[in-house]
Amino acid sequence: MAMALPYLLTSITAFLLLHTSLSASAQPIHHEINQINVKISHLESVLEETNKRLKESDVYMEECDKRMGELLEQIHHLQSTLSTMKADSLLVERQNKALEEEVQLLWHTLRRNNFDLHILKSKAQETEERLEEVTSKVEKMDAIVNEQWIQVQHLEQALHITKMRTLRARRLTSVTRCTFLKFFNILLDDLRALYPYVFGERTAASSLISQAMDKLKRCFALTKMYHHQLQGYIKDQMEKNELTTSLANDELVFFLASALIIFPLMSAWMLLSS
Repeated sequence: MAMALPYLLTSITAFLLLHTSLSASAQPIHHEINQINVKISHLESVLEETNKRLKESDVYMEECDKRMGELLEQIHHLQSTLSTMKADSLLVERQNKALEEEVQLLWHTLRRNNFDLHILKSKAQETEERLEEVTSKVEKMDAIVNEQWIQVQHLEQALHITKMRTLRARRLTSVTRCTFLKFFNILLDDLRALYPYVFGERTAASSLISQAMDKLKRCFALTKMYHHQLQGYIKDQMEKNELTTSLANDELVFFLASALIIFPLMSAWMLLSS
């Protein structure tokens, strides 16, 4: 519309020049000229209205340009916001990925803890069963200890009685030693008394008695050796027994070994002498 305005001004000027040139020569066309003027006035009013509309259009265009600028600013702002949101979305995605990995790790830890808990429950059950078994054994041991305590008391009484008997046995041992020595002293005295009669002259009887004496000496040496061996055997047997291990002293062992050897000899001697 701004381009049509010069064209209209040129047309109006042409009509004015035409009206001046024809006013003197052509009266009949006066009426047409008036009509043309009316049309020109109408065109002028139309032109003013058009100018007014053009001004309004320019204002509207300015407002549109202003609105377009605002919209461009909003678009730029929205693009910036979108970029920020994209960056934030990437950050959120990374955070979500990290959270998913952490959740997976927590699930793995939870499964491992459940497995460890199951093992601990199994061990606790086994420990409880062992504890019950140990408790049962302790109760049994308590009963056994009580029974053994009673046996210990009985053993203490038996030990006291055994000590009394040991004192008596020691006394008897001293008597037996004297008897054993007296027996061999008497035997040697008898042999010394027979020595002049037997070994005074070389007779057949003296040779037989000499052989008998040699055998008697060997017998005495064997008896002495067996006596020591018998003492060791008796002491070992007494130490193996719980009741007699406290009584395995040298005096009692010597007495028992001597008794086992002397009593058969004394019995045979008494039978022969009677």
